[in-house]
Amino acid sequence: MNHLSLKKRIFLRAYKSLFRAIYNVFSFFRKTDENKFVIALYRSKELEGNLEYVSDEIRKNISNAKIHLVIGENKMNLRLFKEIPMLSNARYLILDDYYLPIYLVQKKKDLKVIQLWHAAGAFKKFGYSTLGTKFGPGADYLKLVPIHSNYTHVYVSSKRVVPFYAEAFNMSENKIFPLGMPRVDFFREKSKCERIRTEILEKYPILDGKRIVKILVAPTYRANGNQGETTFNIIDSMVDISHLLHNNVQVIFKPHPYTKELDLNRLSKCPNILLASKHSINEWMVVADAFITDFSSSIFEFALLKKPMAHLIPDLDEYDKNRGLYQDINQLSDGTILTMNDQLADWINNRTPNEYFNSSRMIHYNFDDIQNITKKIVYHFTHK
Repeated sequence: MNHLSLKKRIFLRAYKSLFRAIYNVFSFFRKTDENKFVIALYRSKELEGNLEYVSDEIRKNISNAKIHLVIGENKMNLRLFKEIPMLSNARYLILDDYYLPIYLVQKKKDLKVIQLWHAAGAFKKFGYSTLGTKFGPGADYLKLVPIHSNYTHVYVSSKRVVPFYAEAFNMSENKIFPLGMPRVDFFREKSKCERIRTEILEKYPILDGKRIVKILVAPTYRANGNQGETTFNIIDSMVDISHLLHNNVQVIFKPHPYTKELDLNRLSKCPNILLASKHSINEWMVVADAFITDFSSSIFEFALLKKPMAHLIPDLDEYDKNRGLYQDINQLSDGTILTMNDQLADWINNRTPNEYFNSSRMIHYNFDDIQNITKKIVYHFTHK
C-alpha cells in the first residue's frame, strides 16, 4: 500500500478520535449486558458458516442470550457511528473477518472479542504477514488503524497454525486456541448433508444422473489493480477449456463474493458451467465429485470428504513472491498441481462419479479435531 497523503492522515486521525470519543461516552454510561452477543456480518448479509453454527449453539444452550446481528460496512463514514450503541454494552463480539469499529477503539475490559476466521488452516498470507507487500496494509495506515487488534479469543484448526495467526493478527499466541473450525461440524451431520444434497439436485436437475461427474470450482479472492497478486484469472481457464470437457461433465463454479459481474457473465455463456449463486460452498461440496481451486483454504474442508481435488496454479511462484504462502503447498495439500489448461481439461475428464481419494494425511496435517467443534468453542469463550 502506498504512503498516506497528509490529507488522508488528518482524516483518519480525526475520524478515529471522534469515533473513539463517542464510544467511550456510550461505554461509560451503559452497563455491560452479560447476555448480549453481537455478531458482525461482513462477507454475507445472512448468517452462514462459522457464525451460523456458533449462533445456533448459543441459541440452543444459553436460554437468556440476546443475539444482535450487525452488517459491517467497514468504511469510515457516518453510518459506521450507528454501530457504537450496539457495541458499547455488549459482552461478546463475534467475528469471522475484518471488522473496522473494534480497531478504532480501546475496548471495554469486559468485552470479549471472538475471531472465528473464515478460512481453515494457514494457506496464503494475510493481515500483518503481508506488511511490505503490494497486497498488504501500509505501515502508515497501521499506525492509525491497528487492524486485527483487540481480539481476546481466536480459534484455529490446529496447533501447527497458531504462530501464523499470531503473526497475521500481531497478537500473543496465548490468545489463540486450536479447538477447530465450527462449520466443519456440518460434515458430521450425515442426515443434514443428505437433505442438502437432495435439495440441490432437485433444484438443478442438470446435475442429477448416475453418469454425471460434478466438478466444483471455487477460487480464492484476488485483489485488483496495483494490489493484485498476479494477473492469472481462473475464469479465463474455465472458459477456454469448457468445449474440451466430456458430455457427462458438469462444472459447478462457486465464485468468490467479490468476483466481477463481467467475469460471471462470461461463465454463464458456457452450457456445461453452472454458476452456484445460492447455497454455501460446504453445501456444494457434498454434491461434488471433485474440487478445483487455486489458493483457497476451502480445499482443507473438502479433504474431509475424501474425494479428488486439484490446484490450478500456473502462477505459484509469482503469487508466493507477491503475496506469500505460510507453508509449502505440498505439505498443506495432497491435491494435484495443475499449471496448464490442457492438464486441467485432462484431469477433469479423468474423474468418475463417487470417486475415492485418500486425504487422511492432509486431514491430520490441517486439523487437530473435527468432532463437536462448535459446542467446544462456545463453551470455551463463555467460560474463559
